[in-house]
Amino acid sequence: MEEGLVSVDKFSGGSQAYFLTHLHQDHTRGLGAAGGWRHGPLYCSPTTARLLPIRFPGIDASLIRPLAPGASASISLSSPSSGQSLSLRVTAIPALHCPGSLMYLFRGDLGCMLYTGDFRWELGCDKARRAKQALLDALGGDTIDVLYLDNTYCHPSLNFPPRPVVAEQFTADDALTRNIIFGTITSDI
Repeated sequence: MEEGLVSVDKFSGGSQAYFLTHLHQDHTRGLGAAGGWRHGPLYCSPTTARLLPIRFPGIDASLIRPLAPGASASISLSSPSSGQSLSLRVTAIPALHCPGSLMYLFRGDLGCMLYTGDFRWELGCDKARRAKQALLDALGGDTIDVLYLDNTYCHPSLNFPPRPVVAEQFTADDALTRNIIFGTITSDI
């Protein structure tokens, strides 16, 4: 994609629209800059939209554009090199990485691109099956021209047990003797 159009999880300015996959620190660099975020519309999930002003008090809330999982938005852009008007449609796909996490499917004059961000689609998980179906429905039989795959932790030596297994490792006694905070999947995912 041409520089100066869209930025995903990169908030250094210079783009016409910005997208945040989720609110983890490694994906939000630049949002907490002095003076707050004022560079352009910032698309994210409704959960992330509620948390952004708490995490980044200087952010201009009028620039936040909540995009629910499965929802789409049409965006008009202008090519920095040619000045040509470009049409882009973005669809939010549940990433299931953490509450409010999204993938973004971009379609339009620039082709079809999927930006995954961090995601966790586990085999046998009903939510992952529904997320996959949401992606297939959004594609409508088309193919992805460009895949931006976040594979930070994609290494054979790493093992992430399924969420139910991790939850079972904590007993009621653990909860009574320790302060344990669980991040849960919210209803908007």
